[in-house]
Amino acid sequence: MAKRLISIKTVNNDILSGFAWEVDKPKGCIFIATGMEEYAGRYDSFAAFFNENGYNVYSIDYYGQGENVTSERELGIVPRSAFSKFVRVLDDLIKKYSIKGLPVIVFGHSMGSFIVQDFIQRYSNHLDKAIICGTDGPNSKFTYKIGYQLARLVCKLRGETRKGKFLRSLAIGAYAKSVKHRETDSDWLSYDKGNVERYIADPKCGKGSSNGFYRELLKGNHRLYKTKFLNKINKDLKILVPAGEEDPVGHKGKGPTKLVKLYKDLGIKDVTLEMYPHMRHEIHNEIGKEQVLKDFLEFIGK
Repeated sequence: MAKRLISIKTVNNDILSGFAWEVDKPKGCIFIATGMEEYAGRYDSFAAFFNENGYNVYSIDYYGQGENVTSERELGIVPRSAFSKFVRVLDDLIKKYSIKGLPVIVFGHSMGSFIVQDFIQRYSNHLDKAIICGTDGPNSKFTYKIGYQLARLVCKLRGETRKGKFLRSLAIGAYAKSVKHRETDSDWLSYDKGNVERYIADPKCGKGSSNGFYRELLKGNHRLYKTKFLNKINKDLKILVPAGEEDPVGHKGKGPTKLVKLYKDLGIKDVTLEMYPHMRHEIHNEIGKEQVLKDFLEFIGK
């Protein structure tokens, strides 16, 4: 495996950075959209697994995350329309690094799963397969609508770049409270204590995001379930929706289940729901992740 730093210039001439993990003779290319308050570098072992099985892997960090920040105070600060701009960045990444004749797979986790939901409405003709992991579905569309309006108000009253403590308490706070007898407020991520401890200790994980970050995320989520956008998805796209049965982001399976039904009702021919018992949010970092990764590989290779 050869890991190297890469970058993409955005439509506004910003430079966003991330990593490429490449092999000598790839049989396909996987593109990762990460979650909020994490970064591409957390996917080293994920990329190593797919490198060992013949795939190149690429990931660009979201605005205000990972390689795009130099100090903690920059974490979670994003520009206007960050969500939709990053969907375009993901497309530019695919255009730059995909290899003619080889399959293109996009993997989105958590916030990245919503980015991928948007992406396939705009660019699904560029893809062979999509994995939408740790996600939610149309059951939350009214929550996103109300949350977006609230976030707009908070930005006006408290400023876009200030840490969104109130907005975070409504979102992440609810996830934390979903775990009874928790030892930390990050236990909702996984049962694997080592994974949780590493996340908490990481200076670029879980340190909060700006009010503007939440406004742009909720703005992006708010448009996901409008029929005029959903109808643009390529009906031949193969989609896998994997989730932990105890993931609070997907309301313990309800969200992913409704998302799969929505896609099937649209006429998308190949949509698969894979639920993992006794797993929480980060199924690819969870106890039992070996089976999860094998299932991803089987989906990608079939």
